[in-house]
Amino acid sequence: MTAHKNCSTCGDVTRRGFLKLSGTGVALGFMGASMHQLLYMREALGVQPENAFYDAYLSIFFDGGPSQTDTWDPKPGSPSSYPNFQTINLGVNDRYNQPFRIAGQFSSGQVVFPQLANVVMNDPDIKLGVIRSFWHGSEDHGMGQMYMNGWWRSQALVQQYPSMASAMSYYFQGQGLGIPAVVINGANGDRVNNAGESRCPTALQVGVGGANNPVVTALRRPTGVDQDRYDRRKTLLDRLNQRFLSQRPDHMARAMEKATEDAYDVTSAGQAASAFDLTGKPLLPPGGGNNVAMRMTLAQELIKAGVPYVAMGIGGNDSHTNNVDTVAQNWGVYINQGVTQMAQNLKATGKRVLITMYGDFGRTPGTVASGARDGRDHWGSGFSIGMVSVNQPKFRMTAIGDTGPNGTLRWNTGAQDPIAPADMGAFIYRSLGLQIGQAGGAFDLPLLSRPAPPVDRVNNSQLLMDTFGLV
Repeated sequence: MTAHKNCSTCGDVTRRGFLKLSGTGVALGFMGASMHQLLYMREALGVQPENAFYDAYLSIFFDGGPSQTDTWDPKPGSPSSYPNFQTINLGVNDRYNQPFRIAGQFSSGQVVFPQLANVVMNDPDIKLGVIRSFWHGSEDHGMGQMYMNGWWRSQALVQQYPSMASAMSYYFQGQGLGIPAVVINGANGDRVNNAGESRCPTALQVGVGGANNPVVTALRRPTGVDQDRYDRRKTLLDRLNQRFLSQRPDHMARAMEKATEDAYDVTSAGQAASAFDLTGKPLLPPGGGNNVAMRMTLAQELIKAGVPYVAMGIGGNDSHTNNVDTVAQNWGVYINQGVTQMAQNLKATGKRVLITMYGDFGRTPGTVASGARDGRDHWGSGFSIGMVSVNQPKFRMTAIGDTGPNGTLRWNTGAQDPIAPADMGAFIYRSLGLQIGQAGGAFDLPLLSRPAPPVDRVNNSQLLMDTFGLV
């Protein structure tokens, strides 16, 4: 292997032989081969989105199951509500021509969404949508987390099919900066990044401060190689490409050529690698300094840099006790302050971004009725998902789903417009231009047994697309 170390006899290396060396890692430092391979997969095999409404999607998972009654689906004047709990009328109506309200403030003075409400009411480029009647029926943390990370409502199928992070890694292979999907470690719930019984790749999974991850390292020029030397290596590879392409001008060969050019551009610019470095970058929420703030900031920077799918989590939402403090911190600080600022920062980039916020399940609406304890228990039969839309003028600010005046109506006992996991999954995929369920299966995933869509072919996503104006 050392015969070609200094390229003294590179002329006799076949292109196939060179690529085999790249695949074993021998030539990893030559041109950033792992980036090259990711980009090749896109050029040769990748799926191209059709009619995408968004350029990027951020999933914020609330591990433990957050309270819908104290966030997106408040019940003013109801015994299910805390005494003197204030709500905010956003000035638009829900699907049923009733005022669209979200949580404002507890009687103790701890706030929930006043900053977020102010922005979405006054900035036409940042809008809020809420699904108030989501359900999957499970009140087990593990099952609820798997359903919400994969958008299936079956233990057998959720283990067979890839999670959304893995599916996005397949769909967006090499797009943007060459990184299709990133999962940021911490409070993501079970099975957040699992290929199941499929041939899908998994997402790049990193912790905050993950700039030493091998794949992240491959986004830069090789250590010790300056730009001049890198350019000489690129010239040599171009010569190999030209000779090969003159003999094999087919699709696969052209895809490899384009991947080489893209890998050179990405690794030379260094923008992808710099997105993982939070040094000197203002944290979200402003003034925050903990791990959650670093995750939120990293998520923002990855989306700004061009990563199409990012997932992160916020833990500590299993609020059987101390529910007020939990909501005030995880929603009143991280979402009300952090996501609000993030949305404004992302607006400035011009990128169209969809942000969703949800957890394992919801919390029992009636637990605090007697005032005996400040807590709510597990509730899988009618909870909420919040969405922030950035730079998508078609998105309609509204809410769908009615769980009754006390929030106690379940999906099978009168809740209006119940929304199941497959409905939400299809909504997200289609919002990103991944038209699952089409005849011919162009967007099917490569399961080991057969090609199949990432969610049930029969689902209610059209109702969500119509409700929120994405048509």
